[in-house]
Amino acid sequence: MTDNARHSQQPLADAPVRLTPREQQVLLWCAYGKSSWEIGQILECKESTVNFHVSNILRKFDVPTRVAAVIKAIRYGMLVGQ
Repeated sequence: MTDNARHSQQPLADAPVRLTPREQQVLLWCAYGKSSWEIGQILECKESTVNFHVSNILRKFDVPTRVAAVIKAIRYGMLVGQ
């Protein structure tokens, strides 16, 4: 089997997740353990807006919690050097 054939058979779940710049900011602050309220203060937006972004992040990573999203982001190399 060729290298290309092997790569094409990988499950879609292993594909990198694409986040908006704002979702990346929110995810980074989640990694630092900040609450939605704290992230809202840092990014100068409402807590409900932060929760909206967190919800999108969880959906995109297909995980139930912020911690799981952060773990997946680290596995994908999305939080390296931040």
